[in-house]
Amino acid sequence: MEIYETSQAIQFLATQFFRQNYDYLWLRAMLEKCALAPTGSTLVTGSSHALNGIQETAWNHAINCSMHSQDLYYDYQCAKKAIFSAAAGAFTRCFIVMGYYIAYQDLSRSKVSRETVITNVYYPIFQDAHNWENPSQRALWDGIGDAIPYPIRKLCEQAGMKKLLEYGSYYSEIRPRGTLFDLKGRIWAQVPEVQRMAMGQARAADHNKIFQHKESLEENKKILTEYLAFLGEHKILPVVVITPFTPEYNHFILPEMKAGVLELLDAVPQDVHYVDFNQALELFDPEDFMDTDHLSATGAEKVSRLLIEMFGK
Repeated sequence: MEIYETSQAIQFLATQFFRQNYDYLWLRAMLEKCALAPTGSTLVTGSSHALNGIQETAWNHAINCSMHSQDLYYDYQCAKKAIFSAAAGAFTRCFIVMGYYIAYQDLSRSKVSRETVITNVYYPIFQDAHNWENPSQRALWDGIGDAIPYPIRKLCEQAGMKKLLEYGSYYSEIRPRGTLFDLKGRIWAQVPEVQRMAMGQARAADHNKIFQHKESLEENKKILTEYLAFLGEHKILPVVVITPFTPEYNHFILPEMKAGVLELLDAVPQDVHYVDFNQALELFDPEDFMDTDHLSATGAEKVSRLLIEMFGK
């Protein structure tokens, strides 16, 4: 009876930890999965556009080391950790998935985002807060139990990672795809056009604010240069990808934001493939989107199939 009660207690703790630290467990699980990547694997880094826009199972073996709001700096940190842990030659290509705002983004300078993503995901994994000098020190077990012994904590973390490895994708029945807006139970294709335009304007306006951070653009040029040089040293093909966004979003995003991505790419000395699916929006339907700038499962399948046609499986 005592053994049964202990097992139930650990299961309860593991469930709590899993729910509270899903993003941390996902990224850590994917990074650890890289150690077992076979030759010919595909690495993916990026933000929510990569989480929504890539269907890992479409490739022979792909590992998606992406996270919501992930910027170029943490893309690079993920790639280094993934590639250093893998066998030599395991990864043959790396998709760096971006939004137009990425050129001006620095997660560590965002007072709101850094308190969530860096504190809860990147700092526990990398012990690196980039330009955030005094990062918050929230423990992953805060609110669950500070006195829980380390062996039990480790057991709970391993159980959470194992569960995510079994699913193999960030989105599943335990974490369904969601939308940025309350669509009143409708899918994006069912929302009236006038409402879609209003949502596109609101979403683009949030991203357009990032354009003012010119100092981050200059730093991101250096980061991308180092990132691509690192991939080159390991004979990994770099591919920068802009996933498709809805016409409603594209209508309101600043042209200067799009130009910023090209300036970012022009600043690097390395050759890099660049694919902007917004130059071929006729390939996508409203059903391919969850909201203004995130793909549905059908949209992710379509983008993944196109990338395979261009760069191999």
